[in-house]
Amino acid sequence: MTRSWPWIVQAAQQRALDSASIHSGVSPEALMESAGAHAAEWLLDRLGPRVATILVGPGGNGGDALVVARYLLQTGVSAHVLIRHGAESLSSLTQQMAERLSQTEGPGTIRALDSASLSEALNTSDCVLDGLFGSGLSRPLTDEDAEICEIVNASPATRVCLDVPSGIGSDSGEILGTAIRADFTLAMAFYKPCHWLYPAAAFCGDVQRIDVDYPSTVLAHMTPLAYVPERASVASMLPMRPPTGHKGTFGHVLAIAGSQGMTGAAILCALGALRAGAGRVTVALPETIASVIQTAVPEATTLLLPDCEGRWSGLWGLDCLAPALQQVDVIAIGPGLGRDVATLEMVRHVFRNYTGRLVIDADALYALVDHDDLLATVAGRSVLTPHPGELAALIGSAATDVNSRRLDQVAAFVAKHKIHLVLKGRPTVIGLPCGSMIVNPTGNTGLATGGSGDVLTGLMAGLIAGGSCLDDAAIVSPYIHGLVADQWAIGHAERSLMPSDILNDLPRVLKELES
Repeated sequence: MTRSWPWIVQAAQQRALDSASIHSGVSPEALMESAGAHAAEWLLDRLGPRVATILVGPGGNGGDALVVARYLLQTGVSAHVLIRHGAESLSSLTQQMAERLSQTEGPGTIRALDSASLSEALNTSDCVLDGLFGSGLSRPLTDEDAEICEIVNASPATRVCLDVPSGIGSDSGEILGTAIRADFTLAMAFYKPCHWLYPAAAFCGDVQRIDVDYPSTVLAHMTPLAYVPERASVASMLPMRPPTGHKGTFGHVLAIAGSQGMTGAAILCALGALRAGAGRVTVALPETIASVIQTAVPEATTLLLPDCEGRWSGLWGLDCLAPALQQVDVIAIGPGLGRDVATLEMVRHVFRNYTGRLVIDADALYALVDHDDLLATVAGRSVLTPHPGELAALIGSAATDVNSRRLDQVAAFVAKHKIHLVLKGRPTVIGLPCGSMIVNPTGNTGLATGGSGDVLTGLMAGLIAGGSCLDDAAIVSPYIHGLVADQWAIGHAERSLMPSDILNDLPRVLKELES
């Protein structure tokens, strides 16, 4: 992980950064000029509008919009500038920008914003720039503002929002009644949580980061809420494969997975580890269903354990498992195991008696519920990969609460247990014991299918076996997993993606990253 990755910051962090920059000697006017100039440059280069409607709010977001309007006028773009509640409502700094605009020659008009003036302006505009509300909005929109949003959304003009679409909670990702649905959102310097959290993310369109000239000395003392990994860095985090390496070099994965009716989970997990480059994969499973694995994955060896009608027999079968715990580099545990009492006790035994690295997924996570002592035992050497329902079980909450507060819940869990956590879903959020959080930028709804997570578990275990540290594996595995889905969606319907497709496309995607 690197601080050079794009940052995600909350509204309070952005305000603190502005304040620190001003305290260091940068004027508020200079910051606003920088933001507006870079946004105008993007608009002119990317869209080349002929006529733009500029919506101006009372605060800093409106000031940025006024700077954009001035640059557009100076390049000959016609601009209809509409100020919410008129110029008298503007903050002092934003008023300064309005005065500069009024002194700028060009094909523009400045009027008060209402439904009539907006509809008239949009009739001749090919672009509308939303500078009404920035990242500080936390209240529902008034009926008047909601009507403005609806008129903008009904327009065929390209909708571009400064920093955050109006009507969205920047930190929460909520829709505050009604919101402008952007074609593009220009994130000022940093991403905001709403650019990634749903439902707000669906309103942000294509999010583009715009430079703002903050002092490097100020940035050096700031810690963001989260980071967003970049492709080149992810590629560099793949474990090296020395040319003289052998199967021992690339590690041994033990997959403790599968039960009657759930052998597919074990197969997908094993194949994921093999595709990741593991030197050897062993699948431990009940002996009465072993033939299914042996046929489907001839590349894997099997460790046969006594069972009860295809399910795990509990502690009395652990003598067969004990030698393997001393011979493997990483254990992937959980896919398709089941949650009966005997199985969960077997899982707890593994946690207590295996001292190596673990990828803990699916049913195995339930062995940790109400067992903080076991969480402490596996912390620092394990990656937990729950979906929202599984994390909810671990923290005694509801899945809906986890899903609506993904960043908060991951941060709290990791701070308490000092463990690696990968919360699957959209977006996947990764928490590291050091306190850093990462939001994975890849993936789509094609991954929302049974077995997809089993492939991810195997992929992660295979990378760890091959030499990845837990930090790198927790970041790289979801990125690659999601990248496969994104590339699939270029030529196929997202809904058609199957776990076997992920496995089949992994070699190509890995090759692209390695090149």
